[in-house]
Amino acid sequence: MSPPTYRSMLRGKVEGSRFELRLEMVRYAQAHGIREAARVFRSSRNTVRLWLRRYEAGGAGALVEQSRAPKRIPHKSSPAQVRKVVAARQAVPCYGPRRLRSAFGLMPSKNAIARILKEQGLTRRKRKKREKQADLREVKARYRALTHLQMDVKVLWDIPQYWAQMQALELPRYEYTIRDTKSGALFLGFSQQLTVTYASLLIRRCLKHLERFGIDPAEVTVQTDRGSEFSGGQRRTRAFGFVHTVQRLCGAKHLFTPPRWPNANADVEAVHRLIEEEFFDLEHFSGLEEFLRKATLYQHYFNFGRPNSYRRGNTPWEIVAADHPGIRPEILALPPVHLEAEFLRLDQVGQNVPGLDAVTCAQTCM
Repeated sequence: MSPPTYRSMLRGKVEGSRFELRLEMVRYAQAHGIREAARVFRSSRNTVRLWLRRYEAGGAGALVEQSRAPKRIPHKSSPAQVRKVVAARQAVPCYGPRRLRSAFGLMPSKNAIARILKEQGLTRRKRKKREKQADLREVKARYRALTHLQMDVKVLWDIPQYWAQMQALELPRYEYTIRDTKSGALFLGFSQQLTVTYASLLIRRCLKHLERFGIDPAEVTVQTDRGSEFSGGQRRTRAFGFVHTVQRLCGAKHLFTPPRWPNANADVEAVHRLIEEEFFDLEHFSGLEEFLRKATLYQHYFNFGRPNSYRRGNTPWEIVAADHPGIRPEILALPPVHLEAEFLRLDQVGQNVPGLDAVTCAQTCM
């Protein structure tokens, strides 16, 4: 069987390394001559002669594949240009080659800038979703419990197990949910309508309750999406509505979720799935009173007895107690409320409902 051809070796169709084949070829040429080696290895005489000369001049190490890159590149970016690219990237790490070149007036092409960034170790690997979630959990873990609240509304009439009971017993159609970002603690309210009135009523009830247990509203941030129930459509500051209630009447801070960031309110949205699976899909009710009683029991179970694997197996109460030594557990025992009944009760006794004037009360969104 004849030895494999040099050409087939270059094409990667033979086993073994290129170095071993070249070494065999030059030794064969030393023993039988260049012409014979070229015939046997099916290569040109110039190729045999090239590797034979390299072998005789530098030994076996000279048979290693050499770089074909040019020794000098006249158009290569100068050290000064490299420093400018590095400085620009360090100033704005989020900019890619194209934006760096445009924003800082850099001379190298975008491909050259990309090469410089790679050589300087300034490229960033795209993080996986799990890595981002882990980083976000670390950020949330540095919050103080009950100082960062997320609020959202869940539609209840799309739950098959609950729909028939809701229709027959006139049970609530909407769930207003407030959840603490650090501990996962839960505060609930229910209503038949989706309104700014009820959202404002529930958040003030919650913030005043926390204040009675020593949580300063000035240290609390309430985060919501831009739904109409949270005054998300307001173009200017007004003396009524949800944002006015949080900031002016309660003294807390309000924050809308950033645009095109669907998971910014992930904590409160995730608990909606849990409540549907663990409460609405399992329970049966005889009326509104039993509904509120069972909702209260579930909220107490969630806040005091349900361990959370994403929070190292701790319950919300355990996290709150660790962040606020000496605080009483009643702080997480605020029962769910039927917001229509609560609004009527406050209106009948003549209390000043926070920011709920006639215009606001009329704003509903079914």
